[in-house]
Amino acid sequence: MALSGKRSLASCARGKVGAPRSARALRQSHQLGVRGARLHAAPRDGLEAVEAVVVEVAPETPGAETVVYAEATDFGQDDGPSDVASVPEVAEAAAEVLVQRLEAKARDQEAQDVAVVFNFGGDAPSSMASAGSVGASAASVASPRRAPRVDLPLDALMRRRGPGAAPRPFPPPLDLPRITDALFGDPAIGPIFQQLFDLSMQNAAYDSERSAAQAAAASSVAGGAESDGAASGMSLDGGAGAEAGGQGPGPLLYAPVFERPAGSAPADTLPLLVYLPGIDGTGLAAYRQFPRLSSKFDLRNVFLPPSDRTPFAGLVDSLARQIEAEASLAAPSRPVYLMGESFGGLLALALAQRLSCVDRVVLVNPATSFDRSPWPALGPLLPQLPPDLYRLLPVALSPVLANPLSMARGSTDPSDPLPTQAVDLLYGLLDLIPELSSLRVVLPPETLSWRLALLREGAQAVNPTLAKVRQRTLLLAGQLDLVIPSAQEAPRLAKAMPRCQPRVIPGGSHALLQESEVDVLKLMQEEDFYVSTRRFTRPPKVRRGKPAAGGAVFGSPGPLELPTSGELQRACDNGGLTGLRRLVSPVFVTTDAATGRRQLGLGGLPAVGSGPMLFVGNHQLLAPDMPLMIEQFIKERGQLLRGLAHPMALGQGGGAVMGGAESESQFGRFLETFGAVPVSGKNLYSLLQGGEAALLYPGGVREALKLKGERYALIWPRRPEFVRMACRFGATIIPFAAIGAEDSVDILLDRQELLRAPLLGPALRRQQDKMITARRGVSESAEVEESFISPLIGLRPPARFYYSFAAPIATTPDLGEDRAAVDELYGRVRGEVEGCLGYLLQKRETDPFKDLAPRLLYEAAWGGRRQAPTFKP
Repeated sequence: MALSGKRSLASCARGKVGAPRSARALRQSHQLGVRGARLHAAPRDGLEAVEAVVVEVAPETPGAETVVYAEATDFGQDDGPSDVASVPEVAEAAAEVLVQRLEAKARDQEAQDVAVVFNFGGDAPSSMASAGSVGASAASVASPRRAPRVDLPLDALMRRRGPGAAPRPFPPPLDLPRITDALFGDPAIGPIFQQLFDLSMQNAAYDSERSAAQAAAASSVAGGAESDGAASGMSLDGGAGAEAGGQGPGPLLYAPVFERPAGSAPADTLPLLVYLPGIDGTGLAAYRQFPRLSSKFDLRNVFLPPSDRTPFAGLVDSLARQIEAEASLAAPSRPVYLMGESFGGLLALALAQRLSCVDRVVLVNPATSFDRSPWPALGPLLPQLPPDLYRLLPVALSPVLANPLSMARGSTDPSDPLPTQAVDLLYGLLDLIPELSSLRVVLPPETLSWRLALLREGAQAVNPTLAKVRQRTLLLAGQLDLVIPSAQEAPRLAKAMPRCQPRVIPGGSHALLQESEVDVLKLMQEEDFYVSTRRFTRPPKVRRGKPAAGGAVFGSPGPLELPTSGELQRACDNGGLTGLRRLVSPVFVTTDAATGRRQLGLGGLPAVGSGPMLFVGNHQLLAPDMPLMIEQFIKERGQLLRGLAHPMALGQGGGAVMGGAESESQFGRFLETFGAVPVSGKNLYSLLQGGEAALLYPGGVREALKLKGERYALIWPRRPEFVRMACRFGATIIPFAAIGAEDSVDILLDRQELLRAPLLGPALRRQQDKMITARRGVSESAEVEESFISPLIGLRPPARFYYSFAAPIATTPDLGEDRAAVDELYGRVRGEVEGCLGYLLQKRETDPFKDLAPRLLYEAAWGGRRQAPTFKP
């Protein structure tokens, strides 16, 4: 290997050299390819940031390795490295270390990671005599470390006869020495566990060196004046033990390697799925699921070494760092899933709150109900059993932990004759004894005691924060889980978590993923929970060296993941929207911008993705119009309207005024899940800036809670701020109107009459005082009262709902600078909405199915497959 790059590195270290030239010299001399990442440090000596260029030895180079070459770079423009890099002389020592290691690599071709980072402080501290102490590992913050690969002999683990193999003899040969040794002998560490133990120790050493190197680098950046990493903007996230005061190697994220099903897509093109294990901590308990999962996912497992004593918070910190590093190597379009089983469910719930890159979560009998199970009292007694009895514990508890018959059926082939299946079942039961006994290797008494304490600690940490899990979550619970009350826990979790879909598996045990009848991939597909690629409302920003954010930023104006058709249908069913749609059979009419002609459907609207759009319309009484409109846009256009809703409608602040607290919470969750954000100028700005389609009701809550005599009245503020905002981004304004809701009810007592009522009035005023307001700052309007007191209504037969969209109105930034033009456009938008109202009120009189009875009869005759016809536009 040529080493001419040594001179280039040394000269770069001594003075000011063009950053691109020095990196190019390193690439050419060592056949390197630049990957790129950025390491931010505290500003010092005029340096605003530190650029760490990650380089890799080309595949054709013997003993390919990863190194890091770092340059100090001024990012004053925040648009990439400048042409000149100022590097202190102390970096020359790191350059020498790099060259020496490359030379050693060329000699012995050992396959090990090598990383070098430069010291960016002022004068070199005395400890820099050994530059390698700074260079050897600190660069890992810039170079994400890929999870190590571990070979899994799944065929041997599953012990199933191959296709066409001869039936096994009956009765099965009883290998008493093997069974006796499994039950009573000293536990033997198999090759898989041994490899995992070794890798976890290497990972711990790597983290320890990296943490020490980062601390040294941070200290030198601060000139040695500050201690223990307090001087730097760098994150000193060391190993798990150091992070939370624990001891041991910490958790290990690894990639299981085995033969995947024929025809599977390349793993690096599939969604990333991280399996978080139960109390065993091996990441192997679900191995029966791996073949099927690997056809649709790129799998990663987690191993918790038996000797590890990292507290729950430390496990979460370490795993968050490892998962984030792994996800940063994946394409931004690849979804990231977490699947947690039992104790792993607690980890998944905590990690979901930490990692913005996680899109979806699968929980399998999560241990959130640990405190309501017998294990807090019974568990501490188990490690105190005599050694001879403890040896039998895994087998003795197997009927409680799992369904042995279902596990053993994994050794059978349903296509075989029944006698052959019966024989294979017996073999499977005998093979379970050594498999269950292997738990003694990973769960010695002291480890079991620690893991039980972790269960208690994790449940206490996670349960109060369930509402903060934003991701879509699929919850699988075993109906016959005898370890924890999973079936009873499922409804509680579904209520506590905003987007949790529970499914109870009939006959399922605690070890659900080990049962042959359970196919977790099939369950995910049946629930329409599997997505192969991310589909966002707009492309998310991708930061170099960081994983792409997922689409679970519900309730904020960031990019959202579009729902699957199954998720949309389920949400509509559960939220009552499907029933409402059957009753009101909504009609949508749009206007073509070029011709001005009206047409049924949404075909006259601007194309999805053609730029920011602002839909502006009227609120009907009690605001039932937004959900139906959002549903229609998703189904017909694949477009998620980002509704701007009052914070109270989203369940934020105050008490329930329009209905029960639970119903308002469900309504708010629906709106959030399908794109709604709290109404504010800041959120409208973010949505339009991102090129999204925003949905605004200028009349707000005042228009939704009308008084008597205000049927279909527009109650808008005078300030045209939304027009000005639309012009700023050149957004297309689409005025629209909706009718039907106010013909379906009679107002018996409006807000003013209720406030005058004895006893009730003062109580409503006190409750009103607790409400948060949406109109603040420039959007505050004295002429539009903001009150959340709902009128008392009487129901009438549901009228048909109609929506009419006027011709789109183009805007420009220049228009927004002209106050008179803005006012004129505001009046035009309002006039278009009033025109749509008049058009619908007139045209519906020609609809033969405007009344409920004929409409229901027609659609029932078609079995709900065809909507009742309406007027001609």
